[in-house]
Amino acid sequence: MVDPHQVNTIIATTVCAVFKDLPDAQIGTEEAKLLAKQITEALNAAGLQIVPVDPAIKRP
Repeated sequence: MVDPHQVNTIIATTVCAVFKDLPDAQIGTEEAKLLAKQITEALNAAGLQIVPVDPAIKRP
């Protein structure tokens, strides 16, 4: 993982975006950050890595 803080921020921003239109299920920024950190730790524990895309590799 290149920058864990950046990854956590991206995940937390996405979590907040999902919950913003759900009035019965709101989540605050701090809770989203904690959730993002837990998601990142779970991915790392599972042996997965989040890495930047290599622009030299062609994708479909």
